Amino acid sequence: MNSFKDAFISYGRADSKDFATKLHQRLVEADLKIWFDQNDIPLGVDFQNQIDDGIDKSDNFLFIIAPHSINSIYCGKEIDLALRRNKRIIPLLHVEQITQEIWQQRNPRGEASHWEEYKAKGSHSSFPNMHPAIGKINWVYFREGIDDFEKSFAGLLELFSRHQEYVRQHTYFLAKAIEWEQKQQKSQYLLVGEERIQAEDWLKIRFQHEQPPCEPTDLHCALICQSIKNANNLMTQVFLSYSEKERPFMEKIAKILMRESFTVWTNKTDIQSGSDFVESIYRGIEEADNLVFLMSAASLQSEYCQMELSHAFSLKKRVIPLSIEQVDLEQIPVELRTLHFIDFTEQQPQGKNSANIDQLINILFQDTAYYEQHKILLVKALKWERQKRNSSILLRSHNLRNAEAWLKVAKQKTQHLPIPLQVEFITESLKQPPEAALDVFISYSRADSDFARKLNDTLQIQNKTTWFDQESIASGSDFEQEIYRGIESANNFLFIISPDSISSPYCKAEVEYAMNLHKRIVTVLYREMSIADIHSGLAKVQWIDFCKHGADFLTKFGELTRTLDADPDYVRSHTRLFLKAKEWGDRKRDDSFLLRGKDLVASEEWLKQSVDKQPAPTTLQLEYLAASRALPYRKIKLRTVLLSSLVVTTVMFIARFLGFTEPLELAAYDQMMSLRPDEPKDERFLMVDVDPESLEKLNESGRYPGGKGSIPDAALDDLLKNLSQHQPSMIGLDFIRDFPAEDSLKQRLQQTKNFISVCKNSYENNRGEKILGFKHAPEVLLEQVGFSDLVDDDAKGGRFVRRQYLMQKPDPKYCNTPEALSLVIARRYLQAKGQPFTSPLNPETKAYDQPMQFGKTVIPQLLGLGGGYQDMDNQLQGYQTMLKYRTFGRDPNNFAPRVNILAVLDNKVSAEQIRNRIVLIGFTDRQNRQADYWSTPYGDVAGVTLHGQTISQILSATLDNRSLIWWWPLGYETIWMFGWALVGAIVCWRFNRNLYTGIAVGFSTGNLYTICSVILVAQSGWIPFIPAFLALMFAGASVLYLTNRLRKS
Repeated sequence: MNSFKDAFISYGRADSKDFATKLHQRLVEADLKIWFDQNDIPLGVDFQNQIDDGIDKSDNFLFIIAPHSINSIYCGKEIDLALRRNKRIIPLLHVEQITQEIWQQRNPRGEASHWEEYKAKGSHSSFPNMHPAIGKINWVYFREGIDDFEKSFAGLLELFSRHQEYVRQHTYFLAKAIEWEQKQQKSQYLLVGEERIQAEDWLKIRFQHEQPPCEPTDLHCALICQSIKNANNLMTQVFLSYSEKERPFMEKIAKILMRESFTVWTNKTDIQSGSDFVESIYRGIEEADNLVFLMSAASLQSEYCQMELSHAFSLKKRVIPLSIEQVDLEQIPVELRTLHFIDFTEQQPQGKNSANIDQLINILFQDTAYYEQHKILLVKALKWERQKRNSSILLRSHNLRNAEAWLKVAKQKTQHLPIPLQVEFITESLKQPPEAALDVFISYSRADSDFARKLNDTLQIQNKTTWFDQESIASGSDFEQEIYRGIESANNFLFIISPDSISSPYCKAEVEYAMNLHKRIVTVLYREMSIADIHSGLAKVQWIDFCKHGADFLTKFGELTRTLDADPDYVRSHTRLFLKAKEWGDRKRDDSFLLRGKDLVASEEWLKQSVDKQPAPTTLQLEYLAASRALPYRKIKLRTVLLSSLVVTTVMFIARFLGFTEPLELAAYDQMMSLRPDEPKDERFLMVDVDPESLEKLNESGRYPGGKGSIPDAALDDLLKNLSQHQPSMIGLDFIRDFPAEDSLKQRLQQTKNFISVCKNSYENNRGEKILGFKHAPEVLLEQVGFSDLVDDDAKGGRFVRRQYLMQKPDPKYCNTPEALSLVIARRYLQAKGQPFTSPLNPETKAYDQPMQFGKTVIPQLLGLGGGYQDMDNQLQGYQTMLKYRTFGRDPNNFAPRVNILAVLDNKVSAEQIRNRIVLIGFTDRQNRQADYWSTPYGDVAGVTLHGQTISQILSATLDNRSLIWWWPLGYETIWMFGWALVGAIVCWRFNRNLYTGIAVGFSTGNLYTICSVILVAQSGWIPFIPAFLALMFAGASVLYLTNRLRKS
């Protein structure tokens, strides 16, 4: 809490600067931390944000009343924020009004009439324009020359000390709530453990015989109730059923209930994005103690409301109807008619003191323990049924006895009885024999019970049998002995690291006992702490960090289950060997109990794995295996394995350098690129398609007579006119116009300075034929021209685009510009945004001797010294980089908003879709001679879309920090190939059986592919897969060959 302040001073400088400075100094001398704008607004920051933050993190809001502060819009904003935050506001009366003389001093040129106008507005006095909230609060009087400053100051200090701890907690939990809200209400920013319990206790504080110093805000209540909900596996106390018409009423009820610390489920706050709507509603009802139904004509006719009621009644839930308007009794379902309604027809919910709200809260507090247990058992029973009666979810020990006792009570009730599934679930649990072996023993501090309970429940859902003290220790049992038996019977010892568990002597004893038994210890970090304080046995274990900033529970839980599931055969073999060794020792080490044949081979393999694994073998196990061991398999030496890896790496380096691996590597690259997730559309663009339907309608309408160009000049003129009137950032035309324009189009092309045209370079095809280029529109200046050439990966004419040209050697006759259309548009757009452009082209040497750069963003150049390409046949000429496609709906064509040309000509495109956007116009009609379609990893894409993708890539990288495709230098890639060659060689050297070798090689290949895919998808890094894969395979094959020769010899 060191970052918080005791008070925030709000004042008007003209009247109260000296007084505010004095007050601040005196408060600081009284050992108070005060936010004062003269000291607490750093240079170069948004002062309003700094002020808002100061108010949020201050316990008290001191408002110095004076005419200037009363009439200041800035002080008004501060008061409004303090009111929204429910801060304790303390008004200090300093100046009641100013005289004409004072006004004249501040306005030397002011005239008497101006003073009269000033007074007429009430600006001379503190009272006419006073904020209503300030007027309602008792003031502390600090009028100069009238009030005793020292006496008033003493009263102010006494006011600060009153309910100081409550007010400080208000500030602390408000800051937590604001942070949670700013972080999109992510669960990792909720309150947990002791902090959550403190927040619950604070929210329940009531001031019986005095007014509270400040009230919790709705945000406080939302944070605390959501934290409670999170601690209880998102289970709630109240499900609100309503129709959309009653949404305002529902929101009032929800806020009132949360103020009373009830957790509430609504379809507006508790349905996760992407979840099935109906299934989420059913789960919400199942996981709630009560269903509160807002009964109205609309809700009685709502299909969803009736579905919710039906589900709640089928589960024997307690349903509480709130009658919020008069309805026909015949409309009310039969089940509801027998229930008591709480009447809200003549009174809206006004807070906790209204009679109808009190009635609702009293009902919710009745038999809370019964309904909570009803809910918990129902949820477990439903999980058991939905998971095909997963036996790991069945009740055991303490939980089972509680459920059995609850069932006896429940059968005596007349309402809200257990459903048959609950009875069957408890009955089936009673039939299960006590399990001798368990998967996981959970060791934790009670301070972390919420997290431990959540882990336990989730592990059971994953078919893990767990030992959890709240479920596994029967009442009256020897606590310590039960714990030790639990550790002995568990395959894994799971320890939850937190300051409380590390300092607990009970947890320390459990850890030491598990270590003595050589149990596999798995640790999870729940709360941050110094590693120096951790038990030495735990410090050696890599923990799974559940408290890391941004850590998602399910993501980290997946890592935990992978750890628990790692080497299940190894753990089972450990137990099996221990039992056999114990039996051998008990029988005076009789040779007849030693391992032989396949059993020995399997045990030897297990022992080899145990070198770097936990749990380690015990001394007894090692002695048992030594007695059983036969002659080991002969193997080649490790230096031969290393040499084989080096030879294979050298061969692969040569093959890659000669380009033999390039086709396969590009195919693998395409497949990995297709795994990339969708991204939001780039709203900086508007794509205007010249599509077949639009062309056909234009021809049929006869609006534009046929012209010389690809579309009539008159149509293009109207198109540019309609676009220009809405002020686009730039207009790019992606089709050739190498002939003079007619009529008004000529003047429009000359005057449209944000219009970008294209030209095309001459080139030589794969048959050696010279293909002439195309010139740009003669009316357009050369600086408004970029070349439209796209780089093609298929020498046979397959037109496959993975790269993009940014610069190339100009064609003086046809296309005398070094810059691509994408570069011209991106450069002009980014320069307008204040991002300077650094050209890689040296004007003297005509070479690209430095990286291309926009602001601080470097555009990497393909040189053939890394990545999948080799500079064969001059394929990397010019300045090229990789193209990272943006997709939406798995389609790169949808990377930006699109309209057709007819919509623009008919003025059906709104100004907002055009203003300040980059507009690209191009053909998407495959039949048109100007249309160009290219193959990509995602399918065929029109040329204009490819240009848009390339521009979007540069803009997103520069302005949005979207990563570009990068690759390692050749040296790193060579080390990478050697590393995987070594993996393949060691795998084939390490395993003796072909089955195990095949599995290990497959696993290594999968890991290689996963690493390459994850780096490409998540980090945009192109790490070579095919060279490393071939190195792995050939190195492994060479080791197998040499090993086979050795064994035969």
